[in-house]
Amino acid sequence: MLNTSTTQLRKAEQADILLIQSWLQQNDLPHSDVLDILESLFFVQHKNIDVGLGGFESYPPYGLMRSVVIAEPFRGQGYGKKLCHLLFERAIAQQIHTLFLLTTTAPDYFASLGFEQVERQTAPTILQSTTEFSHLCPSSAVCMRLDLPAIVNTELHSM
Repeated sequence: MLNTSTTQLRKAEQADILLIQSWLQQNDLPHSDVLDILESLFFVQHKNIDVGLGGFESYPPYGLMRSVVIAEPFRGQGYGKKLCHLLFERAIAQQIHTLFLLTTTAPDYFASLGFEQVERQTAPTILQSTTEFSHLCPSSAVCMRLDLPAIVNTELHSM
């Protein structure tokens, strides 16, 4: 069981660019716009070791999840779920009520966190105009949506 008291977020920095790009490339995730979204990214750390990465672009009341990945040696230990829940808390603090994401590899994983599959064209126009929607993710990517108030009232407080 993951000890969440020793797990925290660390804001990604310019010095992290090569590591971020490497992790994203290794996991077939979009990486060409890392410099553009750097301030939206966070590392999840366990005992001050970077074990994963993720973030969200903020367009209140909407957010777009980006670049969620756990480093290979740390997978299957609960870090992905903890990372996502820490990002949910940050999103709520930024007045984001609904998160969207596009995925070609992990729809079942995100469904396990409460995301529901939706038609891509139902995403808000501001999200559809992002690089992620318009250029980086193929039209075959699954679009998913999560209502954050529902998560706040249930799972976040049980972690």
